[in-house]
Amino acid sequence: MDKAEFPLPSTSKEISLSPERFPARLTPIESFRVPSDRLDSWKEIANHLGREVRTVQLWEKLEGLPIHRHFHKRLGSVFAFRSEVDAWRHSISRPSSGPLDPQERLAAFAAASWRRQKRAVVAVLPFESLGGASKQEFFNNGVITEIITALGRLNPERLGVISRTSVMPYKESPKRAEKLGKDLNVTHILEGTTQVEMERIRINVALVSVKDKITLWSHSYKGSLQNSFQLQTRIAAQIAQCLGEKLLSSREPVSALPSTARSASRDAYFLGRYFLKHRNQESLQKAVHYFESTIHDEPQFALAHAGLADALILLSSYEFVLPSEVMPSARRAALKALELDPYSAEAHTSFADILFHFDRDWIRADQEYQVAIRCNPGYALGYQWYANLLLAKGQHEAAHNAIMQALEIDPVSLVTIVWAGVTSHFARRYDDAMSHYRNALQMDPQFVLAHMYMAQTLEQMGDITEALLEFETTIRLSGGSSCARAMKAHAHAIAGNRTAALQIVNDLIGKPNQQQCLPSYDIAAVYVALREYGKAIAWLNRACVERNMKLFTLAQDPRFDAVRSLAEFKNLINRVGLNFTTRTVKRVAATT
Repeated sequence: MDKAEFPLPSTSKEISLSPERFPARLTPIESFRVPSDRLDSWKEIANHLGREVRTVQLWEKLEGLPIHRHFHKRLGSVFAFRSEVDAWRHSISRPSSGPLDPQERLAAFAAASWRRQKRAVVAVLPFESLGGASKQEFFNNGVITEIITALGRLNPERLGVISRTSVMPYKESPKRAEKLGKDLNVTHILEGTTQVEMERIRINVALVSVKDKITLWSHSYKGSLQNSFQLQTRIAAQIAQCLGEKLLSSREPVSALPSTARSASRDAYFLGRYFLKHRNQESLQKAVHYFESTIHDEPQFALAHAGLADALILLSSYEFVLPSEVMPSARRAALKALELDPYSAEAHTSFADILFHFDRDWIRADQEYQVAIRCNPGYALGYQWYANLLLAKGQHEAAHNAIMQALEIDPVSLVTIVWAGVTSHFARRYDDAMSHYRNALQMDPQFVLAHMYMAQTLEQMGDITEALLEFETTIRLSGGSSCARAMKAHAHAIAGNRTAALQIVNDLIGKPNQQQCLPSYDIAAVYVALREYGKAIAWLNRACVERNMKLFTLAQDPRFDAVRSLAEFKNLINRVGLNFTTRTVKRVAATT
């Protein structure tokens, strides 16, 4: 990367990644020891057991096969120990009678120990408001978010916490506990009620075992709504401590969210997070407004600064504004969040994405993503955005592992499901990509991103007719997205309809949407399909100058295969920092 051509904004600030900044509790990824009897992939585990990979994966879910997951240089890879697997096999196949020899006893003990420590998964259900006041609902939302965050910081390897958005679809289900257990592998639910009398609130909570419906723990809390935020954080910390003692036998103190924001500003923060997940221009602009409102009232609230950084990053990512217009502000917000809370996974994730997309500082971005994951292994967005960096490097298996870990944390997030499809698309696993898109559209048939990326995959699979229909749906649902129109032009060009492709491109250039950026990257792809390679390189150069945030896919995007051998294209690859790999992958069949 040419530093003179792309200088860092004057507001940039170095964040030290030295060991002293992160104490020993954040174990360096490189320090994990690899035991000698380790099986390092699903394939190795399946071969050891003499079964297919899919069968072994089902055994993990249904029969308790001891599988471990670690996040080291091969992010998110599964592994198992031969001794534990053999002991598990003995435990399910050996008759109950008959003595065990000393070696078998030792192996059985190891397997039993692993099963005793198997990860608990908690779902915090929406609290029932006995009275239904709007102030009560805001309080309930706030305390639930605080509880989820506090639980997520206890011991992520042994206690999983389902995200609030993943639980919401089960809110009205008459058998929600059973369904949560079946669909999301939930082992325990936390349910509660709230009741307001004058300015005081009573909160009753209970921890229930999904398996046998037994209430394992319950408690009542009271407090004044005049100090609602302080009450939320206090209750969340106490609940997390009690659940930790119950489920983990852990008496380590719980680190709750910082008790600095007042109730009104916290409500604005929740609204910002709500609008952030919709990923359309209007919602992202609303998210910016609510995060800025929170920061105005409570400037020391780190999560609000990180949320603002994310909203600005996404406005740029989806080409609603130029990166140069918002990314310096995103950087300032991310750095402020880190200053206020150096252990915030949200802040490290935001800063990593700025380093990745705007600065093209691949090494520091990789470090920051890994720090984010170590700070909170339960933060789904950290894995999702790290998958993009791994994808850009051509590390498709690692990218797949990362995005699937994000899905495991938040299995009903539409954005994450679609991004699992995008990750498969760039690995040229088109059947897998289509499966993810269909899953998203089953949940929300109007979700724009699912239609748009499904259209791109259909195009690569050769189904141009269906691709064009999906692009039309995307354009309609998005209100005329410039990006989707450029993608549709590419489909026309692939189909040989040069006139239709050029008409769309000329309309985009001659009559630009004042509310959106010109989609330089996608216009370049159209000219590649039209075999006008000089114009394609020119538009890619423009995208490079604009720091278009789609450029991270340039080395993997199948639309640019025809120009990969050109010297000008290779120069562009070097210019944007993708020279560590120009390897692409051939299309492969769906995974088993």
